[in-house]
Amino acid sequence: MFAILVLSPFACAEDDIIDMDMNLIDSPSFSGRKAVTQEQFDEALAQKQKRNRGLIQKFRDFLNRNNPENDPALQNFKSDGSGEMGMSAKEINNSKPNVVLSSDIIDSYGKVIPKGHYQIVYSDVDNSKTISFVQGANIYGALKAIDTKDNWEENSIIYARIVYPSPNVARVIFSNLDVCVEGFARIAEPI
Repeated sequence: MFAILVLSPFACAEDDIIDMDMNLIDSPSFSGRKAVTQEQFDEALAQKQKRNRGLIQKFRDFLNRNNPENDPALQNFKSDGSGEMGMSAKEINNSKPNVVLSSDIIDSYGKVIPKGHYQIVYSDVDNSKTISFVQGANIYGALKAIDTKDNWEENSIIYARIVYPSPNVARVIFSNLDVCVEGFARIAEPI
């Protein structure tokens, strides 16, 4: 008896849901609504926005006059997809940080890299990581790189630094969104 009282509402509800025609419910004639075109909708929206504003709304607008949402110049602003530096995330990741070599160094392949200003380019080809010293389209040398976690607590997204841990060694560290690597070079003896 108890089972009949408990289960009977579920059995009736299941039949009601299955028998309903959903297309009939969605049609405008079922609910007494009439279809509206896009032009009619836009016209009604424009009338609503043009309606005379009351005293309370005018006072609220006065209090919110410095709100950026109410600035007409910002309302028509269209983002170009770039970040705060004027570059997209892809362009930021492909940017090359600059370093200054204060002395000549010898790269991992025995080539002398003269002192000067360089852009640092990281590459990983066939699991061979390198840090290259570039000026324009010219590559002046490269260091074999290894992964590191020492980022000198830098607050930049992409950076390169050179430190001299001993009188004859230069340490170059490079970091971007994906990797943090370092390479070591010998300082060339002055001639």
